[in-house]
Amino acid sequence: MSQPSLESVMRVRRQQPTRLEGFVDASFAFAVTLIVISIGHVPGSVSEMLLALRGLPTFAVSFLLVARIWHAHRGWSRYYDLEDTRSIVLSLVLVFVMLIYVYPLRILFAQMFLGFSGHWLSDGTIAPITTVEELRAAYTVFGFGLGAIACVFILLYRHALANAANIGLGEGEKLITRMKLFEWYEQLSIAAVSVACAQWMPMASPLAFSLPGFLYGLSSLTGPVTRRHFRRRLALLGDA
Repeated sequence: MSQPSLESVMRVRRQQPTRLEGFVDASFAFAVTLIVISIGHVPGSVSEMLLALRGLPTFAVSFLLVARIWHAHRGWSRYYDLEDTRSIVLSLVLVFVMLIYVYPLRILFAQMFLGFSGHWLSDGTIAPITTVEELRAAYTVFGFGLGAIACVFILLYRHALANAANIGLGEGEKLITRMKLFEWYEQLSIAAVSVACAQWMPMASPLAFSLPGFLYGLSSLTGPVTRRHFRRRLALLGDA
């Protein structure tokens, strides 16, 4: 049974970026500058350059996550071509949250690489977390940030479904839209569980210290299962 790809089902309705998209793109570009490898200034010597490059893994992972969120908004804009008041407000809220989210994002991944490398993979700009209270706070802010981003995308995709007739969504497109909506509900649920663990779970072992962060890896398991389920439904829809 054939399972059509997302690209073959969704129709691109916006060929050229609008001023709103341009603003969102510029804001995400600025967010990237906030996580770029840096020692506070442009390296002026080989030793400073080598020190700055120790922060490369943190920058790479943070960059990929920021790019993933940007790509999600780009896809939503191209497939649904909505730019009414609600779409504008939600897009601006996404930018606002993203510009705050980059801070816990960079701090947590910097702490992860600090721990894995015995403090070698650090450019010296992020101080190690030394207390349980700081760790709980970092996980909590990160989780609320990701949860807020998930909420924005949930509202964006619900808005698209509410306007399905106006923008001419086909049955397959509506099914894929529901799939994307479900995926963001999954992200919101994982973030909520992580925050709950960070706040109330006893931090008495290395595993407990890491568990709120490791929970985000669940999306790599739930995501393929969700997409497989909806692709089967899409194939059945095509055979009907």
